[in-house]
Amino acid sequence: MNNSKDDDRSVEFLSSSGVFKTSFSLIIILQLMVGGLVLILVNSWYYNHLYMLITGKPFFGPSQAVAWWEWLLIPLNIYLNLYLFAFTVIFFSVIIFKILNWHCPPREGVFEKGSIEWKYMHRRFWTTYFPIWLVRALPLPWLDIAAYNMFGVKIGRMVVAYEGYIDPFFVEIGPQTMTSLHICIFSHLIYHDKVIIKKIKIGKNCIVGPHTILFPGTIMEDNAILGANSYTSIGQRLEGNQIHIGRPVNIKLPLQTLEESKEKVKNVIHIDEKPELKATNKNEMDD
Repeated sequence: MNNSKDDDRSVEFLSSSGVFKTSFSLIIILQLMVGGLVLILVNSWYYNHLYMLITGKPFFGPSQAVAWWEWLLIPLNIYLNLYLFAFTVIFFSVIIFKILNWHCPPREGVFEKGSIEWKYMHRRFWTTYFPIWLVRALPLPWLDIAAYNMFGVKIGRMVVAYEGYIDPFFVEIGPQTMTSLHICIFSHLIYHDKVIIKKIKIGKNCIVGPHTILFPGTIMEDNAILGANSYTSIGQRLEGNQIHIGRPVNIKLPLQTLEESKEKVKNVIHIDEKPELKATNKNEMDD
């Protein structure tokens, strides 16, 4: 393990991150099995009733009185089972996630390939991968935020989290912040034989633009904006009330009030209406 500052500087402008497939990725099969088993146990009586309506005798247990209208419950049964399956997978995965954190608490630093921190970073990823994907497939926009909070991501109130990837550890998002489509918030970064793990903190009233990447250690101050198709450097701080763009971020533009924007529009219209001003402005630009 190596936590020196020199290692941080040597990977300052990296733009790759990911988690390799390992044998622990088979936990997805276990999650499917647990969720399926709960569905079978909860719905066994109902499917036994449907079997009796078809054959006239129960699949298991004594005969019971059944009614034809139980067929009408099939659509509702399917819909509710989707949520039952999702909640079962989430709660089971949260238990596994907490066990992993208890056995090897996550910590920041630069770690060698094959170290215990490297292994448990992969295990945390695969534990949360399927349940997060599952809740985002359901038509409840708040469910993924609730799942993230259960896995340890600190997300404030009134946060908009569109489709994207957020690491399940060392990430904090302040209230009234919006993350756009196809974003990646990586508190870990794999580079050759090392993994860098650093906390990411996003303040309140921030905007993470579409197709952007936040690398480990990034800090977005309150009211900061990360422009579309941009990515940060490791440990970079984005100032508040500024629009930050670049690959990596190297340009910042001040935010404007509504009054300032209207005044600029008026000036542009005023120049367009007077050819002599427009010509003067063009000459100044040429000079």
